[in-house]
Amino acid sequence: MIVAHVSDLHLDGTGPRRARAVRVGDHLRALNPAPDVVVVTGDVADHGLPAEYDEARDVLDGLAPLVVPGNHDDRDALTAAFGPTDRVSRTDGLSVALLDTLVPGQGHGELSDGALRLVAGIADEPGPVVVALHHPPMPVGHPTMDRISLRDPASLEAVLRRRSGPTLVLCGHLHMPIVTTFAGHPLVVAPGVASTLRSPEEPGEGPVRDPSEPGLALHRLAPGSPPLTVFRTPA
Repeated sequence: MIVAHVSDLHLDGTGPRRARAVRVGDHLRALNPAPDVVVVTGDVADHGLPAEYDEARDVLDGLAPLVVPGNHDDRDALTAAFGPTDRVSRTDGLSVALLDTLVPGQGHGELSDGALRLVAGIADEPGPVVVALHHPPMPVGHPTMDRISLRDPASLEAVLRRRSGPTLVLCGHLHMPIVTTFAGHPLVVAPGVASTLRSPEEPGEGPVRDPSEPGLALHRLAPGSPPLTVFRTPA
């Protein structure tokens, strides 16, 4: 199976943001074979406005994306456009847990008790599981982003450590690709579509690396093999 993973479109009605997102959407629609699942890990909109979600639906048309909210999103407007979160979507034996970490008006993320019960409910499933959330559940060594990561990640870690089947944790929020492990499972942060964050080690002024290209991740899941992730910049 191929799981396409995009994040942090920050659509705001302006041409530059839309152009970057269109490149990503066109790239995904041109893939052959097409992705089995498209996951969007938050910050779809920049201001949480209904018009921004209308724009996102247009950009992602035909991809049937599974979407979780980020800290820039509005929960009601996002779910009206893309459907509810804190739920499990199942496609051809793959279970995708869509976890809502949005805390309105705040940069950090939190998981509800219901979301943790949802993950616990699929912990013993033998087939592959993808856990999608916006906020990474661990520090990444970035002084700004580590202050607004997921609160109480130990609760999620405890649930996922119970799981022995193939598992992939997908996040956004950081606007740069990161590969690590969490609770003994692979964790991948998608590159940002709207912009690329400058890492603490990189020279330059300001938080955003400019110029940069929009990015996405493609995760290949095969029985008996660990997930394989390819990062792409659309042509």
